Amino acid sequence: MDSRVILSFLEDYGVWVVSFILLTAMFVALYRYFQSDTYLLKQVFKTHAKAVEKDVVLFDGVDSYQFADYLVLLQGKILVIKLDDSDGYIFGAANIHEWTSVKNHVTRKFYNPLEKLNHFVTQVKHISGFEDVQACVLFGSSASFPKGVPEHVLQMTRLSEDMKGLIGDKAKHEQAEQAWQTLIAMVKKDKESLNQVAQV
Repeated sequence: MDSRVILSFLEDYGVWVVSFILLTAMFVALYRYFQSDTYLLKQVFKTHAKAVEKDVVLFDGVDSYQFADYLVLLQGKILVIKLDDSDGYIFGAANIHEWTSVKNHVTRKFYNPLEKLNHFVTQVKHISGFEDVQACVLFGSSASFPKGVPEHVLQMTRLSEDMKGLIGDKAKHEQAEQAWQTLIAMVKKDKESLNQVAQV
C-alpha cells in the first residue's frame, strides 16, 4: 500500500484508531481483572466476612515475627489464611510434611504450608483469648487436588461455598468480635515494631 495513502488515512482517522485500541485494551484488562483470583477473593470476603485484616504480623514472644496473608472475622470464628501460589496437580495431606505439585510433567516438592500456620494460630489464640481460630491455606484457581483436598485447604474455585461451611457459632460472635479487637490492636503494634526494626 502506498505510504501516502496510509498517512492520509492516519491523518483522517488516526485519533479514532488510537481510541479504539486503547478502549479495547482497557476492556480486556477489566475482563481479566473480573475473572482474576484477586477480584474473586474480594467478593467472597465482602459477602461472608465481618472484617478482614491483610498482611498480618505477630511477634512470637521470643525473638522473631510470624506472618499470615489474612485474618478474617467470620460469625463466631477467626480464620488465619495463607495464600499458596503452587499450581498444577497438588498432592498432600494435613499430616504429611512434604507436599508435591505436578505441572507439565515437572514435579516440585514443597513443605506442608499448614505447619507454620499452625504456630501462628497458637499465637492468635494466646493473644486474643479466643479458641475458635482456624488455619487455612488458600490455593488459586490454577491448582487442583486429584487425590482429594486436604483438611484446612481452601480452593479459589469453590471459596464461596467453603466459607459458608466455616461460619462459627452465632452465640460466640460477641466474644469473637472482642477477641478480634484485641488481636488487631496487637497486629498494628507488632507491625510498627517490625518497621522500626527494619529501619535500624
